[in-house]
Amino acid sequence: MTNAPGVDETSVLAPAMIDAVIAKYDPAGFHTLLERLPQQSRDAWALGQSWPLPRTFRTPSRVVLTGLGGSAIGADIVVTLARLSGRIPVEIVRGYRAPAIDANTLVIACSFSGNTEETICAFQETLDGDPASMRLALTTGGRLADLARDRDVPLMTYAWDGPPRTALGYGLFTLLGVLARLDVLPLADNEVTAALDGIEDATTRYGIATTPNEAKQVAILFGKRLPVIIGADFLEVAARRFAGEVSENAKQWAFSTALPEFNHNMLQALGSPGGMPHAIAPIILDAPAVHPRNHLRATETLDLLLALHARAQIVDAGGATPLEAIVRATTFTSWASYYLALLQSTDPLPVDVIDLFKERMAES
Repeated sequence: MTNAPGVDETSVLAPAMIDAVIAKYDPAGFHTLLERLPQQSRDAWALGQSWPLPRTFRTPSRVVLTGLGGSAIGADIVVTLARLSGRIPVEIVRGYRAPAIDANTLVIACSFSGNTEETICAFQETLDGDPASMRLALTTGGRLADLARDRDVPLMTYAWDGPPRTALGYGLFTLLGVLARLDVLPLADNEVTAALDGIEDATTRYGIATTPNEAKQVAILFGKRLPVIIGADFLEVAARRFAGEVSENAKQWAFSTALPEFNHNMLQALGSPGGMPHAIAPIILDAPAVHPRNHLRATETLDLLLALHARAQIVDAGGATPLEAIVRATTFTSWASYYLALLQSTDPLPVDVIDLFKERMAES
């Protein structure tokens, strides 16, 4: 880690104080859901490996994943990995309309609750009644599960007692298990093992009892500033995850972007009076597996940000492969956004505004 000036843990996140803070602002024990991610991920991989593949399933020419919010994070990572090393195109649909597909397209609907209207709508568009179609519904239940049963669509279900954003293991490793078996992604067993071990290591490294703790330090750095999260290379997906978790857990605005794109537009804004470097907290996510030129970009970008008086730092997620680096980074982001919620005296669990909006949409 490259620290910004003055970052430490002498705050409510210090070991002597954090238990009392958790008792007050995390009464439901949100942090215990984060602690269970390693086992959840192992269970999800086992499910993806053991789920009986329908006889109609074969190696597709294309994969379309539908999902939104926390349910789409795993799909987003799969798309990233497929772009890096896959030979079959994989895309994600975050909306009501499915793209044009053919008989060799595999479509997977990803909805934690099973009630995500956009996901269901897009998935329904692909149900043409052809018994040889490759369709899969991945959910805990709800309307999506009912639809799958009614239309004889293959269904994979799982159980998890937290909100969708804490179910990344099921959202990612079930998909990886199925797609690896269909030869969509070239995943070696040791690569998956390293990623699962990386989640376990990161969960310990950023957990409540660990000090010094980089996730706590980043939460302190954010404070009341606007987090601008910059993912180097393939860590753009982790940056996007980080921004979403800050919004949901800490109830605070955050924005994500990527290197090298950031260097070609947004960087310029910091060099003007309107850039307000004092009001933002840029974080650059980096890892050994990113492109060497993006390593250099991360370092040079940090130096320039600090020269422009922005409170910025690099977080090295670690990991020898893109998969391991991404899951280590997303584990870090979950804990950092959790600690930011505690600093903001906010319960990380409820998402009242989102729930209200969903109710209003349902009434309409």
